[in-house]
Amino acid sequence: MGALKVVALVAIFGVVNGSKILALFPSPGYSQYILAEKLMGSLAKRGHQVTVISEYEPSEKIDNFVTIKLDKSKDFHNTMDLALWDAKNSFEVTAEFLDISLYYGEVPLKQKQVQDLIKSNSTFDLVIVENFCNEAQLGFGEHFKAPVIVFSSQPMHEWNAHYVGNAKLPSISPNVFTQYTNHMSFFERLHTLLLTAFDILYKELVYFPEQQRFLDEYFPEKMDLRKVIRNVEMLLVFAHPLTTEPSLITSAVVEVGGFHIMPKKLPRGIQTILDGAKNGAILVSLGSNIPCHKLPKEQLDIFLRVFKKLPQRILWKCELDIPNTPNNVFLSKWVPQPDVLAHPNTVAFVTHNGLLSTTEAMYFGVPMISVPVFVDQKINAVRARKLGVAEKVDFINMKEEDFYEAIKKVTQNSNYTNQMKKLSQMFRDQPSSPLDRAINNIEYVLKYRPGKYLRSPALDLWWFQLYMVDVVIFILASAVAVCLLILFVIRKLVCKKKEIIKNKTD
Repeated sequence: MGALKVVALVAIFGVVNGSKILALFPSPGYSQYILAEKLMGSLAKRGHQVTVISEYEPSEKIDNFVTIKLDKSKDFHNTMDLALWDAKNSFEVTAEFLDISLYYGEVPLKQKQVQDLIKSNSTFDLVIVENFCNEAQLGFGEHFKAPVIVFSSQPMHEWNAHYVGNAKLPSISPNVFTQYTNHMSFFERLHTLLLTAFDILYKELVYFPEQQRFLDEYFPEKMDLRKVIRNVEMLLVFAHPLTTEPSLITSAVVEVGGFHIMPKKLPRGIQTILDGAKNGAILVSLGSNIPCHKLPKEQLDIFLRVFKKLPQRILWKCELDIPNTPNNVFLSKWVPQPDVLAHPNTVAFVTHNGLLSTTEAMYFGVPMISVPVFVDQKINAVRARKLGVAEKVDFINMKEEDFYEAIKKVTQNSNYTNQMKKLSQMFRDQPSSPLDRAINNIEYVLKYRPGKYLRSPALDLWWFQLYMVDVVIFILASAVAVCLLILFVIRKLVCKKKEIIKNKTD
């Protein structure tokens, strides 16, 4: 009996620690790959055989880590004019974003190296798919007869809720393309309801049929998109209540926000700059998607004029060689952002409020000057300001005085730093680390395939059933029918009474 237990334990241990894992991280943004490298690299270091499909490769050699490198896709942010995008209403933005994103859902599937993998005799024990408007890529799970975990670099919202049947209440769940928090006014809730309905209908009528076409065209088996989505075992979301607000989540959702943060030693040059910042240092970075050379000249000039007025040293992630920069401004083509934020002399962070940057700032307790550009950055900035850890500046219509005053306010008013330090302590004080939580849950899926026990019954309902639209229509139709019946009876009675009166008169 004891020998059988040993054999069983060895079998489970072998399956879990030597599993073959296929991961798809097709997003063209490098910030998403930072998460992929950390997550998949950690799995590889635990003995799993990891194959990653991505446009990028690891920054260092990792044993058991193989990359199927995708051809470079067109830059998502080059497909739009930021000023025009900013001027669009949320309904136009929703439709345009989904239309643009379909490109990234299809491009990886049609590439030769990916088709060679599909046609090969390869086998995998698990498939991990990064959520980036790419539902058709869940087909790798059914194709390789492997369980599927979806990883999202976003918190729970309309881009990922459908994978696990997570009901999204418009009354407390603002759309990512708005600038609302989870405490909305009547008209904000009305706007969110209409936008949620539009998002659902647009996906049903336009977006999902295209994803189904991708499944039909690029996989040899006949698959049904809805079934493929329903087969997702678990959803890992890069979220934490402090950075993305509390949300309703099902048992199949695990929040792992901040799992990538592990500070390292700073390069000597940057270390010297920060060590010598007697009045403090301000880190400036608008992320990998809006590099310095893409800044409009007007905004670039405002940055330079404002920085010249400040007593702090400015460490600016900027690929340009800008002539005649102020003496307190230090340009660097590459900046190890978490390590700079970890330095005690870093007093503020001028950021686009991407979720990784927002999370890193909170982890290290550095208040922010938010300069959001598009998508989730604006809602992240609104949330940060609501928490009392940031001031927000309009990027498109930036005014020098507004930008200067925002930096002064954040750096001179200790309330911003004190509040951020408090939230930093709360963020760090977790029962388990986000990385351990992610790895443990991935290996849990490898062991048990728990999806059918964790799945929400919402997955078995159509959207109109989930939100009880059919019930509301039935109630309204019944009410109208009853009202019409009452009116009919009253009319009959009135007519009959008139007839009786008339007969009596005659």
